[in-house]
Amino acid sequence: MPAPSRYARSTTKISWTEGGEAREFQAQRDQRQALHRWNRYVLGEEYIKEASKKYPRTKESVSSSITISRRRLTSYREKKRQNNNFDLLTTLHEAEQPNLKPDIKPAHTFTVTLEPDTYTEEKFTLFSNYQSHVHKEQPHEISRTGFRRFLCSTPLHNHPDPAALDKKTGSFHQLYRLDGRLIALSVLDLLPGAVSGVYFIYHSDFEAWSFGKLSALRETALALEGGYEMYYMGYFIHSCKKMAYKGDYRPQNVLDYDTGEWDVMDSSMRDLMGKRKWVSMSRERRIAALLDAAPGSEDTERELVDHEYRVAHPTPTEAMNSGKSLLELHVPGALAAEEVEEQVDLDDMKVTLGGGTVHRMRDIVSWAEGRVTDSGSIMGIMAELAACVGPKVAGEAVVDLGR
Repeated sequence: MPAPSRYARSTTKISWTEGGEAREFQAQRDQRQALHRWNRYVLGEEYIKEASKKYPRTKESVSSSITISRRRLTSYREKKRQNNNFDLLTTLHEAEQPNLKPDIKPAHTFTVTLEPDTYTEEKFTLFSNYQSHVHKEQPHEISRTGFRRFLCSTPLHNHPDPAALDKKTGSFHQLYRLDGRLIALSVLDLLPGAVSGVYFIYHSDFEAWSFGKLSALRETALALEGGYEMYYMGYFIHSCKKMAYKGDYRPQNVLDYDTGEWDVMDSSMRDLMGKRKWVSMSRERRIAALLDAAPGSEDTERELVDHEYRVAHPTPTEAMNSGKSLLELHVPGALAAEEVEEQVDLDDMKVTLGGGTVHRMRDIVSWAEGRVTDSGSIMGIMAELAACVGPKVAGEAVVDLGR
């Protein structure tokens, strides 16, 4: 479930989910430099010198060098002109085949393609290299089965968006190839309104090229070009060095799992991330309101913070051993028991045992014997599922118990 653990130890920081409107994106200096440096490597010095002689660049040629849907990108272009002269989309595609000068050969051939998230041995080889070099995993810890389960053939099926048939939705792999060699891969979930970055891997031969930055720019561009409103960068662990780069993309918002609302990641939120194990801005606003109503000492503020962030079961083991249902543990992002009963018609949830026949839960013999908070009963199991996926999905999904 895409929600942060409330039970993180004090040595870790909680993982927030980050997202931002793609058209509002503003590339920072180091991100622009990384992209320019990669383009220069792909094109080569000889190509750049020859192209500058034969094809002097003008403002008109730059803005028209790539054909993109003007209707989708009007807002983005206006924002770009207001902030600086850097054009993400033009620069991003500068070293790709359709935009090269026909009579000058580049040093390398660079392509980026999007395809379904199917397994190939080539992808696994790249994954194995990444896990061993970046995450220091041993050979016996890296398996084809694990790779398939983790990053291939997800349950998020590829279905066209009825409102925009040319827009892809589902799980995809974005492949980066240099001279035909697979050097990097993004795992993406394309949703009707968002590009969601799931995982990114690259070969150790190219670790000096800042592919984390390049991939984020590429995925932002995919959102812009594909008409997706948002770009989700996934979890952000404030104290994790490997995730620090995510904080450099602005503007961005952080999801408050208590309210389901997005808060701007500004300096005040960053300060709080340095003080708390995890941050909920709705809780911080409650703390501030109480302090304004009845100002007190530092001890008073500390007591309010402790109360707002109190966790009954501070570790996953304690939560599991408590015997409580997921609905009673107050997990961020999941509905509570009373919310499930109010918002979800559990009796009407659908299930199949195989063979194509679909049944309503009310027709299951042992259904009425369970309770919503009894995780050992089928009703409790379905209630926990509904709490995680939400009322809309719970009302439309068919749970396959025949597999």
